[in-house]
Amino acid sequence: MYGSATQTLAQYAFHEDPFRAKIPNLAELQLAAARESFAEKREKIRVLDRRASEMGIDEIRTLDDLVPLLFSHTSYKSYPESFVDNSQWRNMSLWLGTLSACSTANIDNDGIATIDDWLARAHAAGHHVFASSGTSGKSSFMNQSAAERDLAIAACGAATNFALGGARPDGRFDIFTMMPAKATHKMAAFANSYYVPYSATGDKFFRLSDDPITAFDAMRPAQLRRLLAAGKIGPGEIAAYEAIVAARQEKRVAEWSAWLDLIAEHRHNPIFFGLMWGTGYQIAEGLRARGVKDGDFHPDTMASFGGGTKGVSLPDDYKQQIISFYGFTPERMADTYGMSEVNGLCGKVPGTQSYSVPPWLIPLVLDKSGEVLINPTDGNGTIEGRMAFFDVTADSHWGGIISGDKVVVEFGGGIDDVRTTMVHKVARYADLEEGEGKLTCAGSIDSYVRGSLSAAVDA
Repeated sequence: MYGSATQTLAQYAFHEDPFRAKIPNLAELQLAAARESFAEKREKIRVLDRRASEMGIDEIRTLDDLVPLLFSHTSYKSYPESFVDNSQWRNMSLWLGTLSACSTANIDNDGIATIDDWLARAHAAGHHVFASSGTSGKSSFMNQSAAERDLAIAACGAATNFALGGARPDGRFDIFTMMPAKATHKMAAFANSYYVPYSATGDKFFRLSDDPITAFDAMRPAQLRRLLAAGKIGPGEIAAYEAIVAARQEKRVAEWSAWLDLIAEHRHNPIFFGLMWGTGYQIAEGLRARGVKDGDFHPDTMASFGGGTKGVSLPDDYKQQIISFYGFTPERMADTYGMSEVNGLCGKVPGTQSYSVPPWLIPLVLDKSGEVLINPTDGNGTIEGRMAFFDVTADSHWGGIISGDKVVVEFGGGIDDVRTTMVHKVARYADLEEGEGKLTCAGSIDSYVRGSLSAAVDA
């Protein structure tokens, strides 16, 4: 349920171009929306209420009041792994409830075999929970309502359209996407709907694989290591799983080769790629090995990139190599920046290296520890620090989230007719020599989750 200021900002997710929209008194409207969200969510999210009480915050008077209340991405993976290992699905639902603005008591926890079954039961109960990619071995899970899911799809579409320089769907593109039709990731729903109006074949895309992306597969290796260490399984179970992985890997190699053949076959048709940067580079390498020359694509071919490099080792000039190989021009190459924990994305201004922040996301630049807001007090200036956002459209969860990104952000400026806050540079702290460091908020919020969960389990 949105307050009036929040409703005003949320409607821009469905706006044709929210990044160029002229919104009077935006800063005041954002602060009012944050105030509305806190007043509503505090009554519903016990973890937020406890944190606010201990910090002496009873109202959002300034953006500084949001900083101690920011959650970390680790908050959404703070469940004990034993809940999954021991099939304690009722406890998983209780854990989800500690971070949700709605009761999770309506989830049917009986007869569940895997984490993906639990997600399906949550969806059936109206909780459209999505999972992170789980690259650390432990997936995060965040609740969202159906309305919020639809808003996020529209918001991501607006950012992609903006970054493409106003491209309009005309139903003539071959869609090549690495996202399968079924996946636990938040962007799966976006991919399944966004490309359809562009597609020459409706919702029949050229997908890298039809195998679903599941939370079970992402979490299983780490789970087996824990179970082996605890003596609950033996080498035989490990060997059986390794055989499954080997067969799956053999299939993926074949799928990758076949996908490259299809791209080579269709390259003189207009193609719309949906890729991560690392995949875009790997395609270029594979096609060059097949004799495809740089620029040998239909001149209207375009792409939407996202997700960073996800640990793929790439040369320093990988983006320039990608541009040269596919023959992209700035208005045919959408790049975005954001976090899966917020609704929508920051769209890159075509022809620049800068990302425009949409009006429903309040940009908060913090010191490295995440304890101090360093946004310019007069709303103007360029600041370097840790990126955080407050998403005023968050419906089923708290909208404050802190990232692992070191950024350079300009307030009060803009580029040409885009007069929004601009993110000029982004780098992961974990990839820098200075390292990630410790976030004070992460430990505090996680301890509140454990306390609330313990009380709920006992009850």
